[in-house]
Amino acid sequence: METRGDAAPAGRPLIIPLFIPHMGCPHQCIFCNQRAITGKAAQTPSPDQIRREVNRFLKYGKKQPSTTQISFFGGSFLGLEKETILSMLGAAMPFVQENDVDSIRFSTRPDTISQETLTLLDEFPVSTVELGVQSMNDRILDIAGRGHRASDTITATDLLKDRGYQVGLQMMVGLPGDDEDGAMETARRIAELRPDFVRIYPTLVLKGSPLTRRFSSGRYHPMPLTSCVTLVKRLYLFFKSHHIPVIRMGLQASDGLTTAGDFIAGPYHPAFGHLVHAEIVLDAISSALGRMEKLPDPLTITAHPTMVSRVQGLNKQNIYHLKRAFDLKKIALLQDEYLEKSHLMVAEQHVPLP
Repeated sequence: METRGDAAPAGRPLIIPLFIPHMGCPHQCIFCNQRAITGKAAQTPSPDQIRREVNRFLKYGKKQPSTTQISFFGGSFLGLEKETILSMLGAAMPFVQENDVDSIRFSTRPDTISQETLTLLDEFPVSTVELGVQSMNDRILDIAGRGHRASDTITATDLLKDRGYQVGLQMMVGLPGDDEDGAMETARRIAELRPDFVRIYPTLVLKGSPLTRRFSSGRYHPMPLTSCVTLVKRLYLFFKSHHIPVIRMGLQASDGLTTAGDFIAGPYHPAFGHLVHAEIVLDAISSALGRMEKLPDPLTITAHPTMVSRVQGLNKQNIYHLKRAFDLKKIALLQDEYLEKSHLMVAEQHVPLP
């Protein structure tokens, strides 16, 4: 991709989302109400709408992104009609040809991946495909109404890798019938497939989803937020230990859950990922303090400026917790831009973060 300007340094990757809510999906999953997730009624974006939306995003922001991708999210892309797939890819392709965008990506169900459907992509600059795996346990998939098997995920991942695509796998925690051990087993089986990245989503009760009836009748109990954060922390650290990036944890306000009445129950928080990272930092500090023979009071914690919010925790909950747990009267939080982001200084000790 050619540089689109020399003034600004490269920033974060830019993903231009084009939503195709609940389209291409032959099943109604128990947790799914794509209209709530995207905040849009089910419709296929026209070529004109695609061009307008992409141009709008390209004009946004001051920093040149490191990479730019047009992304079709919200439905099962390769489950759409052939003509629809070709029309949307055709509308996106000129942006790559003109060096405004690097490539195209989309999400789809594992059972839509085949040699035949992948042939449709041959003439287009698609680089990344995400699969809605949710679970690698067939019993949990049946309860969730997914309509595919864990074996479909394995086959799809192999086919995509053989063709050179970057592969992302999405999993869910808190599905009906699942538990923490089941989630960790799904993570282990996902890690065996060596995806390029992973997303982890909590199961939420959304208005209009079949799960709403189970929740209303008391047959389904969502995970508490604190338990869900701790489980996702375990999953994040597991994938990190296997050198698999976790690029998203939890749904955010930008996913359309701000509409009144869409979200009914479950472990939703607009800063879910921050809660996970803050708990990881809290564990590291607590472990370091637990190894000290004598605790200094006031205690000094030094961090890179970008890590301060994680050290404090949301609403400074980490600071309050440390004071209570270790009977500290004062904690002084210092900043050092020369300290590595992967380390803290707790008193005089270097504390590496996992």
